Amino acid sequence: MAIFDDVVINAKSAASVVSKKAGEIFDLSKLRISLASLRGELNKQYQALGDAVYNNASEEETASIKAEIDNVKQNIDDIEQILASAKNTVTCSACGEKLNKNAKFCSSCGTAVPKSKAVCSSCGAELQEDAKFCANCGKPVEETAE
Repeated sequence: MAIFDDVVINAKSAASVVSKKAGEIFDLSKLRISLASLRGELNKQYQALGDAVYNNASEEETASIKAEIDNVKQNIDDIEQILASAKNTVTCSACGEKLNKNAKFCSSCGTAVPKSKAVCSSCGAELQEDAKFCANCGKPVEETAE
């Protein structure tokens, strides 16, 4: 019976790990869908700005479209940062190259990479040093090998 109990315990443990991983993949998939939607919205806003400029719209009208473009671009940057964090990558601020999270210098242009703050892979909130759980969403912090 002890062997059977061990098998059941191991199966439960494996099922728990698979369930957690599936949830993480689902969360990342939702972020990717949101990212695609935001990029579509950005294209619509660029088109609206082009139409407004072509039709000699007032400065006030174009300013509101530009503000919306800036807002959408910020949301895109936020989601890309969350996705990059989940992939353990950072982006070089000088050339845009994707780099390992632990890189000190860009392998393409040589620019120093500033030490990034840890963010929650689920909600994107900045994590406190040595946190075991996210203070924003409560999900466990994924440990990474340094």
